[in-house]
Amino acid sequence: MKPSLLCLLVLGYLTLPARGAEPAVLKIHLLGAGEYKPVESLTGYQKYLEEKFRVRCTTSFGNDGKSLPNLEQLKTADVMVVFLRRMNLPAEQMAIIRNHWEQGKPIVAMRTASHAFQPDDNAIFDRQVLGGNYRGSGSYTTPFKAIALPAKSEHPVLKGVGAITSKGYYGNDKLADDAEVLQVVESDKKTPLPVTWAHTYQGGRTIYTSLGVPEDFQDENFRRLLSNAIFWTAERDPAQMQK
Repeated sequence: MKPSLLCLLVLGYLTLPARGAEPAVLKIHLLGAGEYKPVESLTGYQKYLEEKFRVRCTTSFGNDGKSLPNLEQLKTADVMVVFLRRMNLPAEQMAIIRNHWEQGKPIVAMRTASHAFQPDDNAIFDRQVLGGNYRGSGSYTTPFKAIALPAKSEHPVLKGVGAITSKGYYGNDKLADDAEVLQVVESDKKTPLPVTWAHTYQGGRTIYTSLGVPEDFQDENFRRLLSNAIFWTAERDPAQMQK
């Protein structure tokens, strides 16, 4: 091979665009305790996440309503996933959780997370952080369908998510003015009942869904909804995070 041709080949190789670096692993901390079997459901969901995506999950699963083990790991997590009910936590543990939301870090909350803590903290977490307004179990005790609000069907959180049949609707009326409703109860009502919505707090993205009964976690549409929500709040592209 002529020297000049060799030089051209080497030069061409050196000037090839570098392959883009893979995005950093996303650190997710799962908090679970209380009604609707959150520990069992989140344990299975953790396996689903770690098999499909470049994430690292840590957990704080409680069983007495008064403490959450391993909560120190939340301090270094990117996203907090909350499935708790009326926890009466020690002041130092509650401070760690408050610090996450006051820093404007991403949060995905489900089902009983609208009343995850004691009243004073619930007033902040439900109303201000999540943009909700929990009013107890609604009239939907029989199965209902959670569907995309037509105007929001292209939202990233709803990508690839079909209708989800669930049960035990949670009432949330008069959401925060800046809450963005994504899913509603399928009905002929003029103002459909909200199921899933997005909000921002301290500049950070949050998602809340009232879904989360054990059967929901068996539905691929629900698992995809949660995964999309996690990556959207963290401003990551799910496609780039796949293994």
